[in-house]
Amino acid sequence: MKKIKTQKVSIPANILSKTTVVDTEQVLQEGLSRKHGKKYIEYRKRYNSIVNDHEHNTDFDYPTTVVLELLNRCNLECIMCYQGYRNDAVKNTINDVLIDKIFEDFSENKLQALMLSISEPLLYKDIARVLDRARQAEIMDLFLFTNGSLLTEEKSKIILESSVTRLFISIDAATQETYDIVRVPVKEKANKLDVLEENIKRFMTLRSKLNKSIPLVRVSFVALEENSHEIDDFINKWRGVVDSVEIQRETSIELYEDMEKDVDYKGKKNSDILRKYNCNKPWGEIAIYSDGTVGPCCNPVGRNIVIGNVKDSTIKEIWNGKKMKKIRDGFVNNNPVDVCKICLDNQKNNM
Repeated sequence: MKKIKTQKVSIPANILSKTTVVDTEQVLQEGLSRKHGKKYIEYRKRYNSIVNDHEHNTDFDYPTTVVLELLNRCNLECIMCYQGYRNDAVKNTINDVLIDKIFEDFSENKLQALMLSISEPLLYKDIARVLDRARQAEIMDLFLFTNGSLLTEEKSKIILESSVTRLFISIDAATQETYDIVRVPVKEKANKLDVLEENIKRFMTLRSKLNKSIPLVRVSFVALEENSHEIDDFINKWRGVVDSVEIQRETSIELYEDMEKDVDYKGKKNSDILRKYNCNKPWGEIAIYSDGTVGPCCNPVGRNIVIGNVKDSTIKEIWNGKKMKKIRDGFVNNNPVDVCKICLDNQKNNM
């Protein structure tokens, strides 16, 4: 019998609780160390050094993690998800030429971690090609974030045959009634939650048949007023089925709406809610969006700070450029740019 444990965590701030069936870090370390040797251990040391470096003494010439959006579309319009960057925006899809350029950049600079996220990556028609490019680039830690509704048997097999290390599935409900309220489909489909749950269980069965422990599978639940009464039921439904169950905090979409309209959040400019502003993300990651623009972090708020475009520059040029340096200097001097300050103030308000 596998031991089930529940961890109450305060860092990262968006996580309320995490229930695990296995020691996920240990599973990854054992599996990926065998595959990549010391490179994986060095990657995790580098990642942790960035997370724990509150004085910002780390100085790497290339991001540890890149968050990549393949297309700015989703087949759901969830009530907590701002659509101004997604289904309500002009459609953008990364083409094959740009995919090749991006992954050649990753390969040349030995990118260690890639997150396919932001919008729904399984909507991308040739997701198999993207996963294959990631394998060719020898990216050690490959995350795939999805709502799971498109996790068909065919796509499950593609993922299991790829180098994906973590499959993160957002559900946010324990019953069909609540799922219908929180996760609104672009096109109506009956029994959506039943299909989604079967998709996940089938994936776990296929993984078991292949005698694999990777990719790790996590299901998550953003706690909202509309669904918080189902948190316990959600945890009980999924623990023992997947590797981990995570309950997350909500980030209000009002923040994104105000910033899109260039309105000061809650009418405050540089509200100075926090005495000390700290964020390690500009030392560890960047986000590349489907139109090629690059932001300094994976938070949607970061879209309001464009630091470059991969169509015009290399990732290393953008990473070491003046715009990214300005963002880092803001945290070193405890005077971040307004977008970063508002983002952190909002996190403090939510907590």
